[in-house]
Amino acid sequence: MKKLILTLLFLLATTQLQAQETAYLFSGTQTWVDLPLVEAPFNFIKYKPDYFSMRQSSELSLSWYHNMHRVIAGNPDEGVTVWEYLGLGAFDYFLGPMPLANAWVHEEWHRSVMTRHQIASFDDVNRFPFGQSIINVSRVNDNDLIALKRDHPADQVRLSAAGMEAQVFQNQRIAENHFFKNVKSEDRVLMWLNALNVGGYMQTCASTDADKTTDDELRDEGADVPARDFTGLDCTAWTYDLFRPDEPYANRGTHPSGVGIKRYIKYSDLTEREQKFLKRQSLYTYANFLDPFMFWRNEFRSDFNGKSLRWNVKANHFMTSFGATIDLNLFADLEGDKYLLTLHNGMTDTRYLPGITVKAIDRPLSEKWFYTAAGTLWQQPKNQRLEEKKQSTVVDGSFEVTYQHSVRFAYYLGVEAKTDGWIAGNVYTDDNVTGWIGTRIGVF
Repeated sequence: MKKLILTLLFLLATTQLQAQETAYLFSGTQTWVDLPLVEAPFNFIKYKPDYFSMRQSSELSLSWYHNMHRVIAGNPDEGVTVWEYLGLGAFDYFLGPMPLANAWVHEEWHRSVMTRHQIASFDDVNRFPFGQSIINVSRVNDNDLIALKRDHPADQVRLSAAGMEAQVFQNQRIAENHFFKNVKSEDRVLMWLNALNVGGYMQTCASTDADKTTDDELRDEGADVPARDFTGLDCTAWTYDLFRPDEPYANRGTHPSGVGIKRYIKYSDLTEREQKFLKRQSLYTYANFLDPFMFWRNEFRSDFNGKSLRWNVKANHFMTSFGATIDLNLFADLEGDKYLLTLHNGMTDTRYLPGITVKAIDRPLSEKWFYTAAGTLWQQPKNQRLEEKKQSTVVDGSFEVTYQHSVRFAYYLGVEAKTDGWIAGNVYTDDNVTGWIGTRIGVF
């Protein structure tokens, strides 16, 4: 494992700087459909209640939005009218709870964590629940949740956090596609909705409003166990399990109907320390608005050592399986050499946990072959436990090669290897090697 990761990091470190005009892989098209066809080992889990990995659901959703936004508003370089923005707003807001949309990817990331542990579930977004304020991941068995908390407490924490992780990650990927891939679609309304949804959700969790919402859910669902959500409000459950990794899941108590476990956590169920941590994290979600991409600035331009530099910055706040992180991203394009530098500012309620990711993007190997390589080093608590005094260094390396067959067709394959720890968009909190293949098809 470590040899493979070091090899991937070596490929990144030895990337040569080649001064050239900015060239975009897939430059013959302005939007595309990304089809991540196979990801192993995730797609080969013996029991597959959900086929989609985090990478697969994320890229399919991005493809859906880039192309539908292009249909609604055209090429943003040619200007977007008020009516087109209203159309984008109506589409993104009212059609959010449908397959491929942001509510779908939110729930699919929850399900990815369960699928990774062979836990059956159903995404109620597939029922097209338009107008519902609360959407469940249903058909989850209490015994599976008992076993998950007992055997994999870090993944129990990740399970609750994964939905909002998906939306923050989606905004990050939109920014990357605009800066590095030059996608031509107006996606800012979606970015605002994602950031507002995550922030509003956290604010609800960090107040007594969470108690009323939870009481209403418990009353309305009654004794129908299959219809219940797997966790209730994501962020209260995330906080509860983060601080109590060794508490048996059944200690949540009996459901008010008398049937099954009371899965949902109220704000009032949290200790004073837990409430303070949740309130602090709800304020940190404002970091998601530190994003020039959301304010119509896809790039800034400067000179760097006599060369032309395109650059931008973006902040992200993630809930994690060990606490939380505020990531600071620097996007850079130095005359065709494209890099993404991420400074990870991980935290518990008592510790600072720094990390760094460097990513070289779409580097040419030849006229038709390109590669992307990334490496991460990050201090995190051992075993992802908030209270653990010992720390371990998370090492992650990835390498993806793309063959551009024609103006509208490209194929890619990649591999990522990591040690124990949390990485955004990677469902595995233990050590893992993942490989994937897919294709990109140009549309506009």
